[in-house]
Amino acid sequence: MQVYNILLILTDGEINDMGETKNTIVELSYFPCSVIIIGVGNANFQQMKELDGDDGVLRNVAGAAGLHDIV
Repeated sequence: MQVYNILLILTDGEINDMGETKNTIVELSYFPCSVIIIGVGNANFQQMKELDGDDGVLRNVAGAAGLHDIV
């Protein structure tokens, strides 16, 4: 049986643990998974763009690159 997972993140603003978040997303990029981030409210969501791999490969705090863009 094949399984595909989707992680849905609902946020009302800035990420307080960006390093942990990057580490988790890079780790998840090696599995059949997608991450969807939904911003709620009118806060500043600029940090969410950093997690998206459209402008370059996302790297964890140790500098390891994600396998592919999953955000």
